[in-house]
Amino acid sequence: MWKGMAAFFYSSHFTSLHSHNTIQLILDTQKDFRFKTKNSSWATCKSLIIKENILHQLDTNGSVQLIIYLDVDTKIAQSIKSKYLVNNEVHSLDLNVFHFVNSKELQQALLMPEPSILECVINKVLACLSFEIENVRTDQRILLAEQAISTTHPEDITSKSVADKVCLSESRLRSLFKQVTGVSLYRYMLWNKIWFATNQIMAGYSIYEAAIDAGFTDGSHFHKMMVKMFGISPSKFLKDNMPDNLVMCDKSPLHFETYVYSHDKK
Repeated sequence: MWKGMAAFFYSSHFTSLHSHNTIQLILDTQKDFRFKTKNSSWATCKSLIIKENILHQLDTNGSVQLIIYLDVDTKIAQSIKSKYLVNNEVHSLDLNVFHFVNSKELQQALLMPEPSILECVINKVLACLSFEIENVRTDQRILLAEQAISTTHPEDITSKSVADKVCLSESRLRSLFKQVTGVSLYRYMLWNKIWFATNQIMAGYSIYEAAIDAGFTDGSHFHKMMVKMFGISPSKFLKDNMPDNLVMCDKSPLHFETYVYSHDKK
C-alpha cells in the first residue's frame, strides 16, 4: 500500500457482491476473468476499470489478476475517470497487460517481495492509461506474439505456431522479437512457463503439480529454471506470497474501505 494507491496479485477466488471506495483496475496476467455488477450479467474480460462504490463480483476464472486501487482524489485517478468513466460504471479494455509492461518486469513484480518493483510496473500501467493506449507499443506483430505465448498453455505453444499466427517465418520472428523486446524468443517462452507455473501455485496447486502442468520434467527442473532465471526458488515464492502479507510503503497509506453487500438488506 502506498499513499493514494494499493496493489496486489489476486487468484483462485469467487467474491461476494461488494464495493470499494476507490477506483479499481483489474488486469489479467494470463487469460481472462469473469465480472458482473449488481445490475448486469456475467461477462468475460481481459482488463477492466471500475468506478468507486459500484457493487460488483469477480470470478478469477482460474487465472491471476493484478488489481490496483486508486484514491479518487488523486490526479491520476481523476485523469483515468474522466477518460473512461464519465458515463459508465465500468469500462472494459480489450487489452493484454503486456501492452504496458514486458513479461520480465511483470514476472519480477509477482515473484519478488520488493515494493519498488511492483510500484514501477503500476506506474507504467497508470501512465499508459492516462495517455493514448494506442501509442504504447509500435510493432503489433510482436505484441500479438506476446499475447499468443502468454494466453496459450506452455505445452501447446511452439515458435512455429507463434510465427504462423503473426505471418512471419520462424527466423524472422526470432530476429524481430529480439530486436523489439530485447530478449530471445526462447527465453521469453521459458519465462512464460515459469509464469504459468507460478500462477498455478497462486491458484492452489502444489509446486510439483504446477511444474508438471507447466511442462517441466519435474519439480527439480522447475526449481532449477526459476532460480537460474529470477534468483528465487518456488518454495521461497510460495512463502513470500502467503495470505495477509501486507506491506505499508508510506506512513499515510491509502484510505481503503470495502463494503460487502447482503441480499437481506432492503
